[in-house]
Amino acid sequence: MKTVTVEDAQLHCEHSPRPGAPALLLMNSLGCSLEMWDDQLPALQERFEVIRYDVRGHGKSSAGSRTELSMEQLASDALAVLDACGVARAHLCGLSLGGMTAMHIAREWPDRVLKVALCNTTPYMPPRENWQTRIALVTSQGTASVTETVLGRWFTPEFRAAEPEKVDRIRQMLLATSAQGYAACCAAIRDMDQREAIKSITATTLVIGGTRDPGTTPADAELIANSIAGAKLVMLEAAHLSNVERATEFTAALLEFLGAEK
Repeated sequence: MKTVTVEDAQLHCEHSPRPGAPALLLMNSLGCSLEMWDDQLPALQERFEVIRYDVRGHGKSSAGSRTELSMEQLASDALAVLDACGVARAHLCGLSLGGMTAMHIAREWPDRVLKVALCNTTPYMPPRENWQTRIALVTSQGTASVTETVLGRWFTPEFRAAEPEKVDRIRQMLLATSAQGYAACCAAIRDMDQREAIKSITATTLVIGGTRDPGTTPADAELIANSIAGAKLVMLEAAHLSNVERATEFTAALLEFLGAEK
């Protein structure tokens, strides 16, 4: 475990060195901690130098003083984590907010990127008013005020009924997220529009979407795949957290993509 200092925030990071193996940075969703990747971790650690971290105000990372963040700031934080781990270039795998951050890095700092997996994410998520409402609600009432609504969108009804313990694991992450950290990241999503910018991404790209994702929809996954030259699209029968709901299929798709020569 490492603590990475960025401005006035402390980022919690877990680093699993594997000499000679390529590095892989895992980037989490809004409201989740780095443990959201637990299902993938054993298989990934066999082949990669895995790095995962908590976004500001999430998990064990402090929120710092900022009440609003930008994608540029979140991307800079991610690069600071890589720097602290002594990694010049890495594969990126980000889900939702993590995918949005990965897009920004891939287009602004292509020399830091090997391959990129953009999972259950989107380059643009209007309307702004929805994010303003959520920011106001969380700021005044905490993340508990949105947790059950979020879980209803993140998992299909069938999965929620069949795997209550897995759903509760994510529930506890949401409840533990600081209101300031959550709201600050909501502001970054509110202000983001990467629809044109992602067309400049040159890294080999995998897009993973959920066929039943109501937030970052199948249409969003298709938009990303169609915008990045040569991108591969994989759709899983899942809602938003496809790496949890379809963990085996998700991990297999990611490993196949990262292991391919191109």
